[in-house]
Amino acid sequence: MEKIKVIHLGVGGRGVWPVNLFKERDDFVSVAYVDVNKEAMEKASAISGLSPEKCFSSLEEALEKVEADSVFVITPPQLHSKQCLQAIEAGKHVLVEKPFTLSLKEAKDIVSKAEEKGLKIVVAQNARYSPLNKKLANLIKEEIYGKPSFGLQINLSWRPGVHHSGKVRHSYLWERSVHDFDTIHSFFNSRPKRVWGRSFNPSWSPYEHGACNYTWIEFENGVIFGVMAGFAAHSTKSLLNIECEKGSLEVIGGQIHLRRPEKTEDEILPIEEGETPESILLDGFYKYISQGVEPPFSGRQNLKTIALVEASGIASDEGKIIEVSEDLGLL
Repeated sequence: MEKIKVIHLGVGGRGVWPVNLFKERDDFVSVAYVDVNKEAMEKASAISGLSPEKCFSSLEEALEKVEADSVFVITPPQLHSKQCLQAIEAGKHVLVEKPFTLSLKEAKDIVSKAEEKGLKIVVAQNARYSPLNKKLANLIKEEIYGKPSFGLQINLSWRPGVHHSGKVRHSYLWERSVHDFDTIHSFFNSRPKRVWGRSFNPSWSPYEHGACNYTWIEFENGVIFGVMAGFAAHSTKSLLNIECEKGSLEVIGGQIHLRRPEKTEDEILPIEEGETPESILLDGFYKYISQGVEPPFSGRQNLKTIALVEASGIASDEGKIIEVSEDLGLL
């Protein structure tokens, strides 16, 4: 198996996961680390054994001094667009951490430029590949309990510190809803049609804008889904409910409960363990590069997720329902 040579742009925080996984794989190899934080690079090097000569403070220097096939962009979202384009211009395949970018236009431009050069780009949307979410997706797509009709998700919590999204407009949408919307989209296997949203910021929020939001999504197959979420809530609440023709699928305490009108007790459905979400991402990226098999998390496929996030923000700003294909020009 030919190894894909990777420059890691960002090895602290989320950037650690590929550093750890590469030790167990024979299809990817680290050829350089790039980070402005020397301590993060030292820790990553201690894990992998990569020599200090392969550690750089800029992507430009790494691209100039090492031979690579791909760049893993795991940096603050505000940097993604420029860094993805830089890697693509250098002829490298790209894996980028979520969110892909902070605008649909930027994401579409990156996808277009990658395709012009025959390069592959994927987005590390790992939440859809948790065992629980994979199980839900299979139950819904195979219509085990009939066609889905509507659903609701609630994610409320208090998040200490503002991280890199403190000054981002519609902060929750871009930081967390991007995962929620991507996972929801994976359940229903249908294009988003209409979106309404209300992004707001409680008076006590440490974020500058949009630490909470309500979003309503209509898919082309008729499914209606609502999301209420925020990381400036004093209480913690998590709920996921999907109503199908023959029963309700509800996630409670990490378990999937099946509820039917004629039953007095819930049936708890088994969840099969499997590969970690990050391993699935690497498997799919390798196959995309080596065999041309496009994964569901490719840059082009992720445009639908970015469109959902942007549509909710625009709906909030303009006070109207957004027609995703017409108003955003999503192909």
